Amino acid sequence: MAYILSVDIGGTKTLLQLSTDDNKVVFEQSLVSEDFASFDDALTEFLSNTAIKSLTVDRACFAVAGPVLGRDATVTNLPWQLNADDLAAKFDIEYIRLCNDFEAVGYGINSLSGDDIVTLQQGVEVEGSPRAVIGAGTGLGQALLIAADDKWNVLPTEGGHVDFAPANKRQILLLEHMMERFGHVSYERLVSGVGLVSIYEFLRAYLQCDEDPELRQAMILNDPGAAISEFAINKGDELASQALDMFVEIYGSQAGNLALSVLPRAGLYIAGGIAAKNLQRFQTGSFITAFNAKGKMAELVKTIPVRLILEPKVGLMGARYLAQQTAV
Repeated sequence: MAYILSVDIGGTKTLLQLSTDDNKVVFEQSLVSEDFASFDDALTEFLSNTAIKSLTVDRACFAVAGPVLGRDATVTNLPWQLNADDLAAKFDIEYIRLCNDFEAVGYGINSLSGDDIVTLQQGVEVEGSPRAVIGAGTGLGQALLIAADDKWNVLPTEGGHVDFAPANKRQILLLEHMMERFGHVSYERLVSGVGLVSIYEFLRAYLQCDEDPELRQAMILNDPGAAISEFAINKGDELASQALDMFVEIYGSQAGNLALSVLPRAGLYIAGGIAAKNLQRFQTGSFITAFNAKGKMAELVKTIPVRLILEPKVGLMGARYLAQQTAV
């Protein structure tokens, strides 16, 4: 029996799964990425588990949140460097494939069921057209999908790092605020977990309003972005709510930019944990309004189907698919 190792490496967490070649999961684990100095250390931790340490891994695919150049990869928001050949030799794995994490998400879409997807905009699907995927988490990932016979070819990008373009006067002030802090301001600076925190801090200063001390304490003790979302949705905090709304609006603008760049008439997919955890805000908020606010091209982007992925393991699914496609 062949064993397949699938890994989805993110800036916050790393998901690892060992399965058989007929998709039966043997063991799965989620690790906090920053707890490990290197990916080698995280992989050693996983493979040393009693349930699997006697098994031999035949094929592996590591999906990396960062650029992949040949057999080398760098994790953008971690000091991790990967070389597929070095890892294969160290862990005695016959073949290892590296891919961008959103390349894996793109390949994982076909493994999803109807319950894993929520439609935000029906649009008019055109068979044979491209797809696109965008997703915010620790960073902002994007990928393109091109139809080829009965399958999809996924092209990874680093489109989340393109320049932020403000769409209204308040966003212009936000850009000026962020330029003072960082110089270059990409969409990832704002459409990510840390981006939501930056928007909150900007609005606190811009509106000159008091913040809830309970929220500030929650931001100190826990994930600050998650705390802002929690107080916006479940506690009705006005400042947190405005921050989340602005975040969703900017997210929608960049998704619309991607839609214009690709014309994904077969669907634009929203991935990443932030959207799934704040589903109602994406359904009823300003996401689609901002997505469609494209001037002369507004009527065109309204025809593009927009779907939100609820399944958090879609990248892991794609990594397993890619490992299975690899001839050993």
